[in-house]
Amino acid sequence: PSNQPRWKHRARAVVRVAIVLQLLFLAVYVGALAIGERSYASFFALYLPRHPLLVASACATVAAVVLKHRGLIASQVVALAIVLFPVMGLRVHAPSAARDGAHTVRLATWNVYFGKAGRPQLLDEIAAMPADVIVLEAGYDSLGARLRERLPDRTIHQEGELAMLTRLPIVDVEVPPLLPGEVKPMFVGYVLQTSRGPLRVFVTHPFSPRNALMDRDERWDVDVARREAQVAAVVAAARRPGPPVVIAGDTNLPTWSVLARRELSGFADAFEEAGSGFGYTFPAKRPWMRIDRVFGGPGIRFVGARVGDRGASDHRPLFVELEL
Repeated sequence: PSNQPRWKHRARAVVRVAIVLQLLFLAVYVGALAIGERSYASFFALYLPRHPLLVASACATVAAVVLKHRGLIASQVVALAIVLFPVMGLRVHAPSAARDGAHTVRLATWNVYFGKAGRPQLLDEIAAMPADVIVLEAGYDSLGARLRERLPDRTIHQEGELAMLTRLPIVDVEVPPLLPGEVKPMFVGYVLQTSRGPLRVFVTHPFSPRNALMDRDERWDVDVARREAQVAAVVAAARRPGPPVVIAGDTNLPTWSVLARRELSGFADAFEEAGSGFGYTFPAKRPWMRIDRVFGGPGIRFVGARVGDRGASDHRPLFVELEL
């Protein structure tokens, strides 16, 4: 209104500019996520917390409503939906019912942080996990032996930092050779026997991007190339003809990763298929990333996925229920 004080006009103008700038920043950020690991700036953006973006978008939506600006209100509603769903990865699924005759397997994956947050507590929490198959990453050297003492009724196998605990018989174990350039493959393959036939499970933990992102003691593109080689290797093994297959572990790949979209095309993501919420697993105290993931190939149907409570690790476990 023309009779408003001049400062109110200026304040409204400032708010409008702030809303527009927020929309422009969101567009740039989404563009960076789409670029993924193709540049250092976009690679860095993949691993940033996104809660500030949600707060800014929510505040801008409220401001647009207060201004009664229809164009800005419509733009902000769209922007808020983009932030919540594609950017932050919010999923809303109703519980799925098991199909008649289907065989259900409960699987858990957990990066246990080398037991640094307390080994006795860690063993207690693993023993209490409601899962038929548990795959562990970042395990300490004696983890397998300690678990055999604690859980004599389970079949347990450890290879380096990767471990498998299962109530199902292990039929075969695949330990891959070094990749070109003496790069560790960082995966182990298992064939488990279920009542409906064999199931292949690959536990994986590609190298963390932490050094390239924070310490910069190695080139970021070299870091990405090594992780891509590791992911490509486990996916190539999983794509070989055979029984139904699951890839599980700390992938170090956020949901917007171009590397993940390219290499894991054709595999279903358990949380996207059957989870509700954001699915963040890292860091455990206040998580903002969904990097602990489970993927399934043909013959696998996910009917449930949830993130566990904070435990003796810097990651939270991911629990998945799947059908063969």
